Formats: sequence, C-alpha cells, structure tokens
Amino acid sequence: MTTYPDLVLPGLDGGTPLGFLATLGLARVLRDRSETPELELAWTVRDGGWVAKLRCARRLNEGIILDALDAALAKSVADHPARLYQALQKEDRADFVAIGRGATASDRRDADFLAAIASNLASPKATRQLQTTRRDYHLGNIESILERTRREPLRRTLFKPWDYADPLDSQSLHLDPSEDRRYAYQWSEPSGDPARRKRGGMLGANRLAAEAWAWFTAWPVGDKLKTLGFTGFGVKDTRWTWPVWEPFTPPDLIPSLLALKPLQDDPIEDSDRRRLRQMGIVAVYRARRILVGKTPNFTPARKVA
Repeated sequence: MTTYPDLVLPGLDGGTPLGFLATLGLARVLRDRSETPELELAWTVRDGGWVAKLRCARRLNEGIILDALDAALAKSVADHPARLYQALQKEDRADFVAIGRGATASDRRDADFLAAIASNLASPKATRQLQTTRRDYHLGNIESILERTRREPLRRTLFKPWDYADPLDSQSLHLDPSEDRRYAYQWSEPSGDPARRKRGGMLGANRLAAEAWAWFTAWPVGDKLKTLGFTGFGVKDTRWTWPVWEPFTPPDLIPSLLALKPLQDDPIEDSDRRRLRQMGIVAVYRARRILVGKTPNFTPARKVA
C-alpha cells in the first residue's frame, strides 16, 4: 500500500470506555467506505495517553472523515440495526431466527448486531454487560442519539479534546465514567439536575460507540448474557478488559484482539504480558461495571498491563 501520512484523532482516548468504543465504531463504519480504502487502525501516545490514528490507501484529513460519516451514519432507528431492540422488547423470537438464517457473507449487519444484544437461549429480560442504560429508556436514548448527531458533534469527538458540552438528558448511552453521578457527588439531586439538559456528554462519541456494539458478541450463561471482553456477573466482580495496540491493524482483525484469553487473567502473568507485547498490544485497560441504584456504571479504567 502506498504510504500516506497517518491521521491522528486526538479526541479518541483508548484508555477510556467511551473513547475506546467510539474508536471501534469509527473503524467499523469506515472500513467499507470508498473514501477510506484499505483502512487500518492503531494507537499512538499523545499527552500521556493512547489516542487513535488511521491510515488508508489515500491521504486522509478531517473533511474526508466527516464527509464519510455524514454519508454512512443512519439518522433514524428504522435504518439502523438498533431497531431490533423493538423486537426484543416484544420478545419476538421468530424475527431473531429469520435474521440469523438470512445473514450472508456480504451482509451480516443485522445478524452481528443481534448476536451482541440477545440470545434465544437466554431469558428475554437478560441484558448484555455492555449495556449501561436502563432497559426502560435504552431504545429511546438510541433514537435520540441517531436523530441528533450531525457533523459538529462528530468533529468535536474526533479532532478536539473532549469538552463534554452536549446535553446528557435523553441522548447518552451512559458509557462514560463521568456519568457516575451519585447523590454524594452532586450539588443537585441527580435525577433532577438541570445541568443534564445543557452539558455533560459527548453526543458524537455515543453515536460512534453504537456502531461498535456488533463486535461484542453476547452468549447465554444460564439465563444471563455474557459479553465478549467481560468477566464476572455480580455487582462486585463484573469487569471489562480491552487492549490497545501499536501496529496498524485492519478492522476485521479487531474482534480477534478483543477475544484474546490472556486479557482476562487477574493478574496478567509476566509470560502473557510478553506474548501480548509480541502481538503489538502495548497496553491493557480494565474497568469495573458497578450498579448505582438501578443504573449500571463503568468505573474509570486502570492500566493492568
């Protein structure tokens, strides 16, 4: 491939849950776009953290990326696999079977998304571990995010340090640890905090994170759903671990990196650390999934390798 300058995305911090998911969502959206042929993703050190960078078989810039996202991102649930949540709410398993049988090698979008949110062998009320919004308003938030995300929130997500200048109310997937807003941490009561209607979120990051979900397959364990990259089920022992890699990698290899078994060891053995380094994995981050009242939250991630 002809070498063009890498495009660094300073807003996408791989050491945070939402930053990592937004990066994977971006890669998934761009991998088949004509504007970004032969796309590859890597991470580079910037201001003490690992931020995303892209390269492809043409010269990249901010305008090209934003134009591609404008063209590719669905603006309504009817045009996005998230519409499958409506069938999930109705517990319509017949639709799920039909989607699985209708998947082809060239069109697996719905099937992959469905495999990340449900299983016909688990309880219909089982929630995947990557979902941290409450069931009663999860789909409504997705609808709002799809409808409201335009070019400027995406630009601020990708190319600027995050300013958290977007409203949280009704347009967040609750994936950022900053949204752990317990009573003891707040001036106002969290459920009625007027600031939620003005700021506190990154709309573009939430929009891109929704595109990454399909890579996090869920499977039944008893009547619950286990999600790729997670260990544990209880309030005190559920955690999510993910890798950051330095060599440029095609998007289709990302699921294999997410599934590496040594990532889930606690602690990660020195021999496995060396193996991960040999594969180009330069950092491993881990966040706990906790429950605050009825709402799950991710804790700030810590580097474990």
